[in-house]
Amino acid sequence: MQRPAAPIQTSPWSKSPGSNGGGAFRHQGPFTRQHPGNTFGPYSSQVSNAPFTGTSARTAARQQSHAGAVIAIILVMVLVLASGMAVQNVQTGMANYHMQFTGLQQSASPSESRSASTSSWNLSAEQTCANLSSAIASLEGWADSDGTTAPAELTTLNNDQSACAGDLSHLSSTDLDAISNHTIDALLAWNDDMVEFYRYRSASITYRIDGKWPGDPKELEALLDASGWFDNPTYAAQQAAKLKSGTDAVLAKIADVVADLHNREAKIAGIQADDRASEQEIWAAIDTITNEMGVTYSFEPLSVCGGGGGGGGGNNPSTVAFFCQDGTLDYRNKIMFNTGYVLWDLGARGDPWMLDAAKHELAHRSISIACGTARPKIAGARYEAVTNAYAYQFMGVNRQRNEHHQSGLEEYAAGDTEMAIAQQIHDGTCS
Repeated sequence: MQRPAAPIQTSPWSKSPGSNGGGAFRHQGPFTRQHPGNTFGPYSSQVSNAPFTGTSARTAARQQSHAGAVIAIILVMVLVLASGMAVQNVQTGMANYHMQFTGLQQSASPSESRSASTSSWNLSAEQTCANLSSAIASLEGWADSDGTTAPAELTTLNNDQSACAGDLSHLSSTDLDAISNHTIDALLAWNDDMVEFYRYRSASITYRIDGKWPGDPKELEALLDASGWFDNPTYAAQQAAKLKSGTDAVLAKIADVVADLHNREAKIAGIQADDRASEQEIWAAIDTITNEMGVTYSFEPLSVCGGGGGGGGGNNPSTVAFFCQDGTLDYRNKIMFNTGYVLWDLGARGDPWMLDAAKHELAHRSISIACGTARPKIAGARYEAVTNAYAYQFMGVNRQRNEHHQSGLEEYAAGDTEMAIAQQIHDGTCS
């Protein structure tokens, strides 16, 4: 029988409200093709399109007190990390999490409302300069919201560093107090950004690392509390160094996860099913690639995603396969084939395109782990085409066969632009 042409539709991690199902790998033929509906993902809009690198801008958006923010972060991280990292409803947890923040007393941004430090510290030149050096080391990589410009506080510290070079006897007590005050101001501003970072991304990080935070997360939570930093520049420098170390461990964990992901992708790229492959060979190949990626697959109704399946209704018969994200880790490592697909018993099981369908869904998963969302900002509205490009380049999807099945579907057509974007995502650029 003639093989059906079938468009791919995927994970609905958009920011607009609507159905919360997973995207679908659909058949195009005698059925009316359903266009993707508005759906929502497990993370806030600040998270969904944000790469892990960089820091939040210190703007009026910071309307919570520093201490209150830390308390709320600790509450949500406990929700996210409790019970051995089981994380049984991150979406609900994040909703409650943001309610906790919006329910706090509104105040000016900590870094904007705080006056510059003017205290006298009576520290030796050696200790003052040691604190300065430690602070600069902790603030390595800190940047403004553009991701490239050093914040003014860090620039001041770098200027102060020249005063600490060579003979320190020329530094007056006024000079030393100014350096200590600059150190505290910079560390507190940096801590504000770290609080903001974890405030918006703790759930995204949890998803990316599959709930396996390095070290004791309670220690990281405690280090976000800068309430004692105001009173002692030496203590502030020491705590900042510990927070930097804890954050570096998180970044290293993410890097390890992504590196492992890429190694697994390279292995499955060589697993193919040509047009002569039997049904048994096709599904044996699907078994192999899902096992290699650390993923399971099953046959499920679209309703397993909580509803629309990417806008196709409760159980759209044109849907072949889908990858859903309902806000928990339950579906991070799963892809699914639709039990309601009408052509299963009419030859679809023996179509080698099923292997391409599985790899496409795995590509969405890879992008979601790399970027924290299956629809990264860099892909824009072309996220489906970019996902195809990713699957072509890194997972060995049969491009000729896939493009034949998706003929006429412009949103999935991967050209040079999409291929370049997919490469950037693979290299770590998400926006």
